[in-house]
Amino acid sequence: MADPDKIFLALKSETRRKILEMLAAEPMYLTQLSYYLNLGQQAIFRHLQLLEEAGLLESDFREAGQGAPRRYYQIARAVRAEVQISPEMFDVELFDVPKIEISVPKEFPELAEIVRTCKKLSKEPNSREKLSAFSDLLKQLGQELDKINIAKSAAEATYSNIRNHIRSISYELLPQRIDQRIIQTLASRGGELGISDLTTILHLTKDTLLERIKKLETGGLLKIKDNEQIILL
Repeated sequence: MADPDKIFLALKSETRRKILEMLAAEPMYLTQLSYYLNLGQQAIFRHLQLLEEAGLLESDFREAGQGAPRRYYQIARAVRAEVQISPEMFDVELFDVPKIEISVPKEFPELAEIVRTCKKLSKEPNSREKLSAFSDLLKQLGQELDKINIAKSAAEATYSNIRNHIRSISYELLPQRIDQRIIQTLASRGGELGISDLTTILHLTKDTLLERIKKLETGGLLKIKDNEQIILL
C-alpha cells in the first residue's frame, strides 16, 4: 500500500505535478523534462527522485538510436486518493487502481489495428515522422468513430421501434395494465427473468406477481420454470 505522507509530499510541488502530467501522456527522459519545464537537469532529477521514492514513478534504460541508452521515466502505478474532512471526521485513504488494457471487440478490426499502431508508436522516439503518423491515426480514428456513431444511431432507432411494437402487441392482447407491464418487461429483457428480479423492476409484491403470472400462464403467454424463472412463450 502506498504511503500517504510520501505521496502528498510529492504532490506538494507544482513542478512535480507538471512532471506527472507530462509523463501521463508518454514516458520521457531527463533532458526532455528539463527542456520543456525550463529547469536545470539537477533540479528535475531531484524531483524525479522524490516521485520515485513515493512509488509514483519507475524508470528503465532504452535504446535511443544513436549514442548511449537513455533512462526513461514513466508512471508506475494508478493511485486514487480520497480525503474526507468534516467537523466529525478526518480520513485519508489511498487505493491502487488496476491498469485497464484497451480491448477492442473482434467485430472492429480497423479500430483494433489503430489501437495496435498507437501502442507501437508510443514507444518510439519523438520525431516528425511520429507526429505525422499520429495525425494520420487521428484521421482514421475519426472515420471509425463516424461509422460507429452511425451504427449506434441505427441500433438505438431499431431498439426503440421494437419496444414500441412490444407495447402495441401487449395492449392488443391484454386488457389489464399490470399484465401488459409484465409482458413488456419480459419481452424487453430477453424473454426470461427471475421472480425476484421482476418484483423489483415492477415494484410488486411476490404474491401479486405470482397471481398475475398464473393467469398469464393459463392464457399461454408465459410459463414458470422451477418456481423461480418466468419465461415468455
